[in-house]
Amino acid sequence: MRTEGSCSSTCLGLASYYIPEGSNLTYINYLFNQQSSEIQKYSPNLKNIDVILTNTRINVPFTCECLNGVFLGHTFSYTIIHGDTYTSIANVVYSNLTTEDWVTRVNSYPPTDIPVNAKINVTVNCSCGVRQVSKKYGLFLTYPLRKGENLSGIAAENGVPVDVLQKYNPGSNFSDGHGLVFVPARG
Repeated sequence: MRTEGSCSSTCLGLASYYIPEGSNLTYINYLFNQQSSEIQKYSPNLKNIDVILTNTRINVPFTCECLNGVFLGHTFSYTIIHGDTYTSIANVVYSNLTTEDWVTRVNSYPPTDIPVNAKINVTVNCSCGVRQVSKKYGLFLTYPLRKGENLSGIAAENGVPVDVLQKYNPGSNFSDGHGLVFVPARG
């Protein structure tokens, strides 16, 4: 029996990664299976790959693909270290690019018994755009909202008109301080 999914495209996606304390580019390369030079290409604020500022954002490229014929996303592989929980992986390690609930759903280990050195899946949602909104943008940031951010600030920071940002994210509360929005970008 064949069923129709709700997606079929693949595109380049970007993760707006908020760099937590203690991170370095080698670690970020590992998390996203990406080279520093590729990250630097999409992160205009990253002038020197040997110096990254914590508590800032960089854009990390990844393949945005149709998963299970149902939604656009990418699944990264992560190896558990001592002290990891699904909450810490979602909120700290992957800087809210996913949720604890999502990490729990895509893995077979119970949240209270994740073995050290186990490989788990970390799925991040993404977007390839909506042609009805605009054909100008072919690249989208998966952007985790943070406390203190708002629609006009995110639009200005990313050079996107407010109305376009709203059209790509109907129903999103940009001042909520949590959740994901998709920010149009140019490659």
